[in-house]
Amino acid sequence: MRITDKMALDAARQGQSRAVRQFTEASRVASSGLRVNAPSDDPVAWSMKVRQEAQLERMDNRTRTLSRAGSDLNTAESVLASAGDLLEEARALAVQAANGSIDAQTRLNMSGQITALRDSLLGLANTRGSNGYLFGGTATAAAPFNAAGVFTANDTPVALEVADGVTTRANASGATAFTVAGGRDLMADLQAFATALSTNNLVGIQGAIGTMEAGHRQLVTAQVTTGIAAERLHSSVEVTSGAMLSVTTARANAIEADALEAFTSLSLTRAGYERSIAITRELLQVSSVTR
Repeated sequence: MRITDKMALDAARQGQSRAVRQFTEASRVASSGLRVNAPSDDPVAWSMKVRQEAQLERMDNRTRTLSRAGSDLNTAESVLASAGDLLEEARALAVQAANGSIDAQTRLNMSGQITALRDSLLGLANTRGSNGYLFGGTATAAAPFNAAGVFTANDTPVALEVADGVTTRANASGATAFTVAGGRDLMADLQAFATALSTNNLVGIQGAIGTMEAGHRQLVTAQVTTGIAAERLHSSVEVTSGAMLSVTTARANAIEADALEAFTSLSLTRAGYERSIAITRELLQVSSVTR
């Protein structure tokens, strides 16, 4: 079959159209750095990209939530350490006041110091964090202890997911730290100690030595428990961050183009595009001469 000028020109135009598409696609990949930019580019890779992005968003939300909770637990741990120092100071005053050589006026003055320590402890127990009051369980909007030192909140754990299907407590227990739920009612013990001092009650003062020691141990236990919980959350953040990096890498491998390959393809398709233009131009000239 004889190939006419028209057939050759039609073939050249089809080749030019194909070269334009290839050059356009290579230009898009090279400029965006993405091999897959739409479902039509690679349906399987696109589906994987969508799943991975949803997974990354879920893990990012988890990381931010765990980080805030971990920060609050760190604050709670520090508060409990300060509270323990107050109880240590109260015990030292109890030992001093139990000395038989101390007179009633001195003990009355000491009662004011104990009242001040109680007020400081109350302030610590009502510390706020980024998610509300630290020691109120799930009742984070209101102070967990009233002015009389009575616990009015709850001890409900706040459970956060640290891995798929795995949760852990992410709030400090104010009840076990400061109330009889942990062994001693620290506010009441300090108030009773202050009263014993103001009334020169030597038996009550001597008894306060033991209650202050017990209160200090209670706070140390709560501090350790809170610190362990904080470390658990921080470790979970590190693990989740590592998992996010892995998913991000897998996503990049699925949809991102290799830079060298992308620019090599761009160079080759540009050359092919320019050749197709030259061929079409020559055929047009030949066809014109023939006519």
